[in-house]
Amino acid sequence: MFKILSLFIILSITGYITIWIKKHPGEIAIEWQGWLIETSVPVIVSITLLLFLTLVITYWLFKKIFSIPKSIQKNYKKKRTIKANKTIIKALSAKNMGEMELAEKLSKEAKYLNNSPLKLLLDTELNKYNNNENIYVADLTKMLKHPETMLLGIKSLSNFYFDKGDFKKATNIIGKAPRSKNTPSWFFMTALKFNILEKNWDNIIENIKYIEKYTKITTAEIKILKSRIYLFKALEFNKEKNIDLKSIDTSLKFDPSFAPAIVFKAKLLYKKDDKLAFNYIKKSWKKFSHPDIANFITEIYNDKPKIELLNITKNLTKLNNNSFINNITLAKVAISIGSWTVARQALKIIPEKEWTKNIYLMMSDLEKKEHGNISKSNYWITKAENANLDYSWGCTSCTYISKSWHLICPECNNVDTIRWQQFSSSQRPINKNSSLEIIKSKGIIGELNTGIDR
Repeated sequence: MFKILSLFIILSITGYITIWIKKHPGEIAIEWQGWLIETSVPVIVSITLLLFLTLVITYWLFKKIFSIPKSIQKNYKKKRTIKANKTIIKALSAKNMGEMELAEKLSKEAKYLNNSPLKLLLDTELNKYNNNENIYVADLTKMLKHPETMLLGIKSLSNFYFDKGDFKKATNIIGKAPRSKNTPSWFFMTALKFNILEKNWDNIIENIKYIEKYTKITTAEIKILKSRIYLFKALEFNKEKNIDLKSIDTSLKFDPSFAPAIVFKAKLLYKKDDKLAFNYIKKSWKKFSHPDIANFITEIYNDKPKIELLNITKNLTKLNNNSFINNITLAKVAISIGSWTVARQALKIIPEKEWTKNIYLMMSDLEKKEHGNISKSNYWITKAENANLDYSWGCTSCTYISKSWHLICPECNNVDTIRWQQFSSSQRPINKNSSLEIIKSKGIIGELNTGIDR
């Protein structure tokens, strides 16, 4: 519409000027070299327009003539590009079919597009398959220059250096990922993992901010993550004989219920004042009972009279209403000191429908040690074979089972996937001579089904 309106205005103005000149032609006299030229205004205007049009047409013709070689070259490049792209697609198809020789042959035929995103994608796959590490790394580095392949290049290159154990290079590469909401969360979590492994504390805090800003993590999840990070920091400082109460307090501020943090703070307090530590344990147990806390009590009373440990445990288990944990904790302590009646009474309070493998095995131990009843002991072992598993520290990603909490899973290297959970079942056979110590988790249990997070 705008073009039509503009054309109408131009034609109207031109027509008006033409009519005006026709009505007022006038005369123009020009003297040049003794010549006297007399003419009218319309003639001068016509000659001027004619010269202008002649110049424009001449310029256009010369431009077309001189652009012919470039046009030919452009069409030639276009045809080669189309042909090379088709060849690359054929090569990728051959690669996915497992025809690697054909894929390599087609890749060479498409050399015209070397260093293009699609060709780099093909070449990295082929060089990875052929274990050409130097060329593979070089191609991945070239990928970083193209927006289309940058994220893939960053991911593959950082994983390559990580697998080689070069955490510093892996950290530098993953740091190149764009900080935006369009960047997958994997890059932010992996950057966090690499900085954790490098113990770059300032970068770790910065990574958490990026995760909070650019990923879909919830407020509750970010609090849990911060809690685990600060606990890890406190544990690492402790390895270097540096007591970091500030970090452990920050960890507990974000998640006051996390047993490993509670136990670690209790250990730090115990080094200063055992009464202070025990009061803290009682206060924590009242709200957040956990077997790890009970194990800590057992540790610190290891060299004291057994009856004192039993009395302390009895008093501790009266502080909250978690019947299951209270009674299984009391039963374990009672069995360890030979108080069979207390152990049996504690276990019988737990409804049998809630019994786990360890409870059945404790009943087996009781029958064997208290009465020497091997038949009854074997009966409980048989019941244990199909019982629910006990809660344990396990990875929600790979089902790795650990004796203690880890920030990074030792098996799959994922961050904050070790949780206190109960696996649904196990096909692991229990030998009749098994004890509670024997069946403790000691590594990957491939036969475990999906974990149930608590």
